[in-house]
Amino acid sequence: MKIPLHALLPTIKGIPILMYHRVWEGQSDNLTITPQNLRAQFSYLKDNGYSSISLSDFLDILSGKVELKPNSFLLSFDDGYRNNLTFAYPILQEYGFKAVFFIIGNTLDGTAPKETEAINDKMTVSELEMLDPEIVQLALHSYNHIHFKQNSLQQIQMDIEQNIFAFEQSELPFNRVLAYPFGGRPAKVSEFKRLKKWMESVGIEAAFRIGNQPCKIPVEDAYEIKRIDILGTDSISDFAIKLRKGKLKPF
Repeated sequence: MKIPLHALLPTIKGIPILMYHRVWEGQSDNLTITPQNLRAQFSYLKDNGYSSISLSDFLDILSGKVELKPNSFLLSFDDGYRNNLTFAYPILQEYGFKAVFFIIGNTLDGTAPKETEAINDKMTVSELEMLDPEIVQLALHSYNHIHFKQNSLQQIQMDIEQNIFAFEQSELPFNRVLAYPFGGRPAKVSEFKRLKKWMESVGIEAAFRIGNQPCKIPVEDAYEIKRIDILGTDSISDFAIKLRKGKLKPF
């Protein structure tokens, strides 16, 4: 009998932080899930006793203010696609789930390059204002969506400062929490240490990478929080494995 590869992976206790991007009818790929499949995944979570938490709840768990409850999970959507408002948001409302939307700063001040396909359109400030903050909280995803591994420390700091400023100018409520674009961090260990120290100095409470593991509590490093990449091509059995183990294959 052939043993499935995921059986070689350990089950990891912690908070599954699920990373999504686009939600679109009739398209399933690495960045895009259909509304039907998103609803099926949410049904799985609800039917199996999982409990949705907000970003604020997560930060309280992180700081030790509240205890981690069993089967807690956090939903995150990157880039601020308009289809998150039209497709994901109603499903969040339907299931009573909470989420964090990580927003690119140049979409807030109108300087973002114009998209050529509707699937990539981003929410405007007025559209973001339509989101109930009890359901969706907003946070940082850089200003120009640059890859931090490919830019200098000074460029990264400037980009994050612009992201914060764009939020402040928009007057939208937001959390000083960052999702690294592309999951990238500075390649040099010394520069990454300096970046983390700088982020702490400007009040950034936490930063999310990818990593494909549930987030262990207590965390070793608040600026290296792991998320699980949910693909539009994942089956429900794939999804169930990722919730417990983070990924489908050991290598």
